[in-house]
Amino acid sequence: MATSFWADPVLEPKRQYRFRLLLKNNNAYTIKSVTNPTVAISSTPHKFLNHTFYYPGRAEWQPIDVTFVDPQNPDQTAKLYAKLRAMGYRSPTSDAKALFGFTKKQATDTLGSVRIQTLGPKEGGGSALAGGQGDLDVIGEWKLWNPFFTNISWGNFSYDSEDLIELSTTIQYDYAEYSGKGAAEELTTGINQD
Repeated sequence: MATSFWADPVLEPKRQYRFRLLLKNNNAYTIKSVTNPTVAISSTPHKFLNHTFYYPGRAEWQPIDVTFVDPQNPDQTAKLYAKLRAMGYRSPTSDAKALFGFTKKQATDTLGSVRIQTLGPKEGGGSALAGGQGDLDVIGEWKLWNPFFTNISWGNFSYDSEDLIELSTTIQYDYAEYSGKGAAEELTTGINQD
């Protein structure tokens, strides 16, 4: 008889709070949340008599959203504004400055390599950390290719709230690749299998 997943103490589900987003020149602790990559595959219909058949089309990767908290030091607002300027933005205060614009190279160089890492307990355990969690290890990783900001919001103020100021961004990219413990095995065994 198969052992139930929930009854097996060795099996560990992935947790939403165990992640790390690696961005160029950014402190990981300022990141509050990130969405994982999503791919949309278009379909083309073909009609024959009273039937419609669908064929897969192009894959289009959807943008991810990243939310930061804004500490005073380091000033995350200033860091994001510096990234906007590094992408090529200039305030149009003169004719010469109005000639500046964005290029894909500048925009993607500003973010560099963007990686979303899933963290989990090391196999075989390890020394106990605070809360008895044990050592964490990278168990999966998304790598975004040619990422750049398409939206930056510097949050809002409210006299009705004591919440931390949150900054939100949207990152577009050409495509993403996943690597993890089971990824290579799935690639070799999952193709053309029933």
